[in-house]
Amino acid sequence: MPIERPQARQPFIKAALLVVSSLAYLAGSGCAGPHPLGGPPNIQPQEPNVVSLDPQNWYIFYSAGMPNHPSSESNAAWSFEFPMSQTGGHVNYVQTPFRATSIPNSVTIKFRIQRITPEQFVIADPTDTPPPTVRLFFERQDDDFSNPNGRWWSYASAYDLSRASVFDTWITVPFTPNQWDNANGKGGQLNPRAFDAALKNIGWVGITFGGQRLAGHGVAINSDSAKYILVDYTVD
Repeated sequence: MPIERPQARQPFIKAALLVVSSLAYLAGSGCAGPHPLGGPPNIQPQEPNVVSLDPQNWYIFYSAGMPNHPSSESNAAWSFEFPMSQTGGHVNYVQTPFRATSIPNSVTIKFRIQRITPEQFVIADPTDTPPPTVRLFFERQDDDFSNPNGRWWSYASAYDLSRASVFDTWITVPFTPNQWDNANGKGGQLNPRAFDAALKNIGWVGITFGGQRLAGHGVAINSDSAKYILVDYTVD
């Protein structure tokens, strides 16, 4: 089924010694329709309005060859090693429970990629389109993957791992409908009520890994080693 692609967005993105340009991507989705795992479990955050940076409060879902949680990282929040594609490994969703007592305005992430060569990253799903990418996303409470409006991605925040910088990268995206796409790749401006409903009932925030069409279908490496390091993640 063709996936509609809304207009490109312009978040605020910067990196130390490197400017990361926002790219106009074709189309993207997570996994619209029923999912065999039925969505994430109902886990409450330790406190509202705060994104925990404790690695034990972040969960790695729908992946293979990965631990349940990231690991502690010195001078950062947490990290994980990318799995090897040769052994069937892939990382898909990395997310943490989040609740807000008022409608949030924006999300900011700071991260870096520790790698040998950018060519080592590969997409896990052969039906997806390169390059391998990581994106910001949020998910409403009690999402079971049956409603495409349960998960929303910032496609202008898409970060091309094949061009990954070794320096820290900051990305800030406002929570406005025209900055986010649902699981069918349709922008929030096409259904602002659905977007607002998800944001008012936000239950998870995080990142997903995939290609250009399938935002959460996984990324792996095919040689050496590589690490994703989260430095900070805030919702204001």
